[in-house]
Amino acid sequence: MSLLNYMKTFITGSSQKRDNKSTVIRSNNNETSITFDPQKPPPEISEQDVEILKDCWKIVQQDVAKVGVITFVGLFETHPEVHEAFMSFRAVNTSELEYNAILRAHALRVMGTVDKCIYRLDNRDKLRELMTELGIRHKNYSVKIEFIDLMGPQFISSIKPHLEAMWTEEHEKAWENLFRLMCYYMRKGMCSI
Repeated sequence: MSLLNYMKTFITGSSQKRDNKSTVIRSNNNETSITFDPQKPPPEISEQDVEILKDCWKIVQQDVAKVGVITFVGLFETHPEVHEAFMSFRAVNTSELEYNAILRAHALRVMGTVDKCIYRLDNRDKLRELMTELGIRHKNYSVKIEFIDLMGPQFISSIKPHLEAMWTEEHEKAWENLFRLMCYYMRKGMCSI
């Protein structure tokens, strides 16, 4: 099952049990879909991944605003429930979002966070602090923890066309690893309050 289909199934048919130590999300057939245990060590990113990410990011930065908007519009098209979570542009039709200044500003902030994370891979403590604080802020905005994992796959599908000439399986893995790490710390922040 593809990650996108997995996440669709996960979002549309799940029940949740949460406490401050872990998050367990179960599907309707009572199988565990996702388990988050903040006591487990964070996901690893290799030095090769870091090199790939920095090289790719130099290219993506040239169209960073466009990539950000495409990421969010795609996310809202595939997961309308996420669109509903955004008070600022909840009433805006998805087809009009591409031109929405509030969405564009939010997309640029998210792209700025990706930028900071890439350059903080050389100082993982700063990356941890950034993403944990972001998780706390998102919890205060009442963002559902299961929405956090949707951004990575959508971001990757948005940058692929910009990197088509150089894209390999290693590139895919590097970006997946980055978003796993970012999401790990963000979920950790969300579970801490």
